Amino acid sequence: MIRAALLALALAPLAACGFTPVYGGQGAAFQNAGPITIAEIPGRTGHYLRNELARSIGNGVPGFASGNLEISLSQNVERLAFAPDQAASRSDYVGNARWTMRAPNGTVLASGSVNERASFNFADAAYADLAAQTAAQERLATLLARTIRAEVISAAGRQKPVVPAAPAPVPATTTP
Repeated sequence: MIRAALLALALAPLAACGFTPVYGGQGAAFQNAGPITIAEIPGRTGHYLRNELARSIGNGVPGFASGNLEISLSQNVERLAFAPDQAASRSDYVGNARWTMRAPNGTVLASGSVNERASFNFADAAYADLAAQTAAQERLATLLARTIRAEVISAAGRQKPVVPAAPAPVPATTTP
């Protein structure tokens, strides 16, 4: 009984300070956060990238009431190491993603560009190089999504808060 009273007494200041979970959607920071729609991104890496972004920022970002995230993805393979027969033995998937966050009315809220790379080895077993390439594409998409998420959150923090306009004063009337 005494322990419960002491615990309640210790937690009382937390309730008064506005304590909310860091990743919970109930806090004051999330009051102006709405859903973010992520446009389709073509290709396998684009599919992985969109899924990762939908998982990480689709529910909203504090600072953006709601928005549409558009991404243009370009990628290529860079050969890094060669075997004695001049066949590539190690390569990188290099990805560049340009992103634009738009308000529902089409106004550009923020934009940026990120670059990432994911390495993979060519294996001697049949079809092992395909599995390595697919895994590298998934890693590249995850790296790009993390970087885009960080930039979107940073851009949202730089946004000036929208202050609602005060209602016009009502003129006082006197009755005779």
